[in-house]
Amino acid sequence: MMLSTALAALGTPVHKTLFPYPWGPTLHASRISLVFHTNLQASGTPLSWGAHLFGYLLMCWGGSFASHFLLGIPSPQIYALGPWINYTMVHLFFTALFDYFPLPDSTLTNTVLFPLDGLLRANSVILALSHLKNPSVNPLLVASPLFHFLLGAAASSGGGLLGGTLNVWTPNWHFSTPPPLRSGVWGVWTTLDIWAGGVVAATYGLLTAHPAFQPLRAQISFLDAKPFSVRDAKSASAALMILLFGLRVYAMNTASKSPAKSSATTARKPSESKVKTQ
Repeated sequence: MMLSTALAALGTPVHKTLFPYPWGPTLHASRISLVFHTNLQASGTPLSWGAHLFGYLLMCWGGSFASHFLLGIPSPQIYALGPWINYTMVHLFFTALFDYFPLPDSTLTNTVLFPLDGLLRANSVILALSHLKNPSVNPLLVASPLFHFLLGAAASSGGGLLGGTLNVWTPNWHFSTPPPLRSGVWGVWTTLDIWAGGVVAATYGLLTAHPAFQPLRAQISFLDAKPFSVRDAKSASAALMILLFGLRVYAMNTASKSPAKSSATTARKPSESKVKTQ
């Protein structure tokens, strides 16, 4: 019930008069602005205003561009002014804010904000899947479970992949190997943004008994029942995404503490042997 309410709230305007843009893209813009500033600070090099703004926008809209490209329909950013105003205003606000206040630690923000991250990613995936009803989308794509998976993965991770591949937080953009394909990067948790979007898309299709997933539903006994309502399927999909993001936070935080623990143990060994010899 709470997740259903939260998902519905993402489609409501922040303020009908002062800022008539939905909460969903506004919160997404805020979260990406924080990530972009963190990466920019880590790079240690200033950007021109143009590179700063357009690099941020590419990170924000990479998922939308990718999913609409796969669907064969135009992305709203190329025909509507609303997204440009919404995302630019949010980023300018945070850019001014971080001129006066320090950036929060990224480990802390990832830990605290994982429910919001999961909710926003699930919302992006569900919005991308809703476009499958567009009559201009190729029926072969609509009927393919694999395409549902790929569409969810693109909607969930497109911005991060595009930003990392083009290195948009550096002064000289350059095409490079996509981050998940670089040596030593591939792993369950480091690639979560990609595969989790696909898993959530497939889960949504299964729960709503989308025709593409009917053969698979027939093979899963506990799904051989009345399909979930769209509202319940959205809530379940969001819950799954939040759970996966939470597990990543737990795994990453646990892994980061392990070396410190091992070092502390090693450091104690000499004194412990000394005590024993005495």
